[in-house]
Amino acid sequence: MREQIDKLLIYIGRLAGHVPVLQLVVGYLLADPSRARFVDTLDAATHLGMVISVHRRIELPVAPWQGYIRGVPVPDALTWIQAARAMGGDIAIRVSSDDPIILQLVAALVAPERARRDRRAMEDRMQSLRQELDRALDLYNEVRHLMEVDQERQQELEKFLSMAESEMQSMGRELAQIKEQMQGKSS
Repeated sequence: MREQIDKLLIYIGRLAGHVPVLQLVVGYLLADPSRARFVDTLDAATHLGMVISVHRRIELPVAPWQGYIRGVPVPDALTWIQAARAMGGDIAIRVSSDDPIILQLVAALVAPERARRDRRAMEDRMQSLRQELDRALDLYNEVRHLMEVDQERQQELEKFLSMAESEMQSMGRELAQIKEQMQGKSS
């Protein structure tokens, strides 16, 4: 992975030799490439992040570099680097380019991050489903208890009981599907 990161950063540095801000940022990243984590999107919760835009064939009216600290834009590279040095931690980097070599190198680096994010999302959904299933089971048990105590409301309570059963079955199916997806991705 380190070799791929070095290769990408060096290629960007050579390609953007006429853009001083990119030279500065690439130099900083090359000093400690273990902090670089390439992503396909930056979210608001990103501790340290940046967007690098390197286009060869088309001219886009976008800045070649934009830094972010805790989701707040920092347009000055030197200020961003000073803060990044003090903060430590990974640097999320999103690359925008029309260069096929850059796109290929970035795709190889983004894939593991995307897989981690997808797995984390599936695990979070599984946890949420388990909690919902526990609540539905508690409701089911409470309704069954009420049915034993309150004979006059049997018909009404049976409706609630069937609703709880169908909800639990639906959540159980979704949980099984997510487990199956996770097992398929880990194979």
